[in-house]
Amino acid sequence: MKDTKSYVDSLFSGYEETRDLADFKEELTGNLNDKIADLIKKGLDEDGAFNKAAGELGDISALADEISLKKKQEIIGEAYMDIRHYLGPRRIIAYILCGILLAFGVIVAAITYFSIQTYAAQEGVLSGVFGVLFAFVPGSIAGFTWLVLTQELPALNPLSKKRAAWYAGGTFLLSAGLVLVPLTFVSTGRQDSMISALAVLIPFALPAVGLLVFLGLTEKDRRKPWARLRAEQELQVFNDPVTAMRFGVFSGAIWIGAAALFILLGLAVSFKYSWLVFLFATALQLWVQGAMMGGKK
Repeated sequence: MKDTKSYVDSLFSGYEETRDLADFKEELTGNLNDKIADLIKKGLDEDGAFNKAAGELGDISALADEISLKKKQEIIGEAYMDIRHYLGPRRIIAYILCGILLAFGVIVAAITYFSIQTYAAQEGVLSGVFGVLFAFVPGSIAGFTWLVLTQELPALNPLSKKRAAWYAGGTFLLSAGLVLVPLTFVSTGRQDSMISALAVLIPFALPAVGLLVFLGLTEKDRRKPWARLRAEQELQVFNDPVTAMRFGVFSGAIWIGAAALFILLGLAVSFKYSWLVFLFATALQLWVQGAMMGGKK
């Protein structure tokens, strides 16, 4: 008589071995053995009893697909766990405080603008607005930067607090410099105000950019193992020269067409709206990439 366990294993060859599937195979093997024993008692020989019992199992591939799909959904669910799983009460409060600080600065800047516009002279309106933004925006952006980089995400491990602090410092300097440029420009009131405004970038933007570039180039891969594995699997699709060439041709055609349509719509209608073409081109390229990856798999 054939080995019932080997027979059941052969029925599920090619399926992902999960705990649910293993339990189901064990139960199925036991039922098959009981059925064979019952048929032997009724007078069938071992081979005849095995063939009859196996024939009565029916099509179990659908059930195997369901069990395998269920496990895959569980794995995906764990990988893409709700971001709230990684947020503790203190971190949530910190996010809220940074958001309040940023919103407060924007609201106060708007109040400053409209109040001066209404009740005072025009001179100094923008100086007051940018002065308020300078007091609140850089700090809140730096806070958000530190919080995001030190937070564990579904696909990323958290960055060390010390390195995240360097990133936060770089974003603080950069955002402060970008706000100081218009503030200096509207405050000087001289013909060379643009030169003075751009000069502000030297002590602020240049060190910030240099620091952020250095941090970015020396950054280690923070992706979790499953995220790296998935990225490698997706990249394998484009290792095929034919697939890569097809994707390059499609991408080139999309963006050449988008550029031509941008110019035509700009001349015929208005450049104010023709830039929307590039949004559709980006969406189309992503769709083509997804379709090619799905077809390749």
